[in-house]
Amino acid sequence: MPGILSFEGVVAGDRAEFWRDACTRTFVGVEPSGKPGAAIGGRVRAHEVGGLAVGDIAATAQSMTRTQRLVDEADAHYVLLGMQVQGTGGITQGDSRIRLDPGDCVILESRRGFELDFTDSFNLWVFAFPQHLVRLGEQDQRRLAARRVDGRSGLAGVSRRALLDLARNADDLSRSPDSGALALANDLLVTLLGEPLAESRQLAGSLQRTLPVRIKDHIDRNLADPGLDPVQVAATFGISTRYLHKLFRPERETVAHYIRDRRLEQVRLRLLDACFADRPISALAFDAGFGDLSGFNRAFKAKYGVSPRELRQGG
Repeated sequence: MPGILSFEGVVAGDRAEFWRDACTRTFVGVEPSGKPGAAIGGRVRAHEVGGLAVGDIAATAQSMTRTQRLVDEADAHYVLLGMQVQGTGGITQGDSRIRLDPGDCVILESRRGFELDFTDSFNLWVFAFPQHLVRLGEQDQRRLAARRVDGRSGLAGVSRRALLDLARNADDLSRSPDSGALALANDLLVTLLGEPLAESRQLAGSLQRTLPVRIKDHIDRNLADPGLDPVQVAATFGISTRYLHKLFRPERETVAHYIRDRRLEQVRLRLLDACFADRPISALAFDAGFGDLSGFNRAFKAKYGVSPRELRQGG
């Protein structure tokens, strides 16, 4: 990791290419782009202390994008803690977008793309924690990504100032074979994120309790999709199919059987509804997501004791 990267001694015509090359190689690689009509410039001071990478970035107005190409080319992944010292930035990762003012902090995941957008000159400190060593679970990392944390007061403020002090003394700490910097930084990170961590875990607990209800609602709203199956449902909610089946144990039937029964019930109700009297039975079956009419007829008779046609005529 380079100690210092700056434009000092670089010919003006080569600066944009130099800066782009520097940004793709330093810390977690990003691709910079300047603002229209403005020269791009900057300086990076980088240190590594006991596995913790620390960087002080001061630069002109610009955008920095972590592209999918850079994600794919990375040898390792990190949890990034950004601390805004000067200027204002817009931070985007996934569906989250926030504004970062001096004193604010933000968590980003290097394994996913993100964008930093600064409309004026800025100073940003970045702490790169190896993902496998940071004391944040993957779910916490994902929930906290691109979330603003006010680092100006309370324990968050104390932790932020201590982390900055650690970073500014990185040269001295790096000379010690076992400074304990990573362990200390981990403790400070968890303290800094104490309030948002508690909120996200409380929200996660609430979402977990309502998960079966939300899954059933998703199934009911997507019966017409012939691709609706346990694998698709699990992927939609970011859980394993094994855990999905565990959630359905109280139903005393498999997820596939639950989907089939909801589809059969939709057809049954429409066969008895005068509004659908002119709709062919085959069309009602297709509307409910069935692709095999003979299989639909067998399943319908097995469940209700009559064929779809007999039910419609009897109704």
